[in-house]
Amino acid sequence: MKILVISDTHGYIDKAVKVIKENNNISMIIHLGDYFRDAQKIAYEFPHIQVEYVHGNCDLMSGNVLAEKLLELEGKKVFITHGHRYSVKWNYEKILKRAQELEADLLLFGHTHIAEIFNNGKCFFLNPGSISDPRGGRRESYAIVDINGDVIEPKLFFA
Repeated sequence: MKILVISDTHGYIDKAVKVIKENNNISMIIHLGDYFRDAQKIAYEFPHIQVEYVHGNCDLMSGNVLAEKLLELEGKKVFITHGHRYSVKWNYEKILKRAQELEADLLLFGHTHIAEIFNNGKCFFLNPGSISDPRGGRRESYAIVDINGDVIEPKLFFA
């Protein structure tokens, strides 16, 4: 299963749409908030691809859109959240603890607009950065996660 992961589009989805069209073999898109309505627009434009999303700190009037979800994908537990409720701009202590409590195999979060990937031996942690508003002198970025049996293979890409 190939999953395209984006975050922090903030109303600008042109590059996200381009990346989705270039990766026509994906089976799911995960949007990690700041603007979840962008995820809804993407779902409308690509009705053949499953889209999962959460809200972020810039998503006003989010209604019943969740701030986090635990997905079961190909037998793996995937925890998705924007990250603002876990203070990820300061450190990862709270979000690492939550991933451990959930026994997550993969944690996906955004909020910092800076792409990052690491593994603590129990779980992969992935922030795809921002496809439309990068920070820290970085380029626009996104990720693709391939889940195949027991293997989780996350990769970062720069647009």
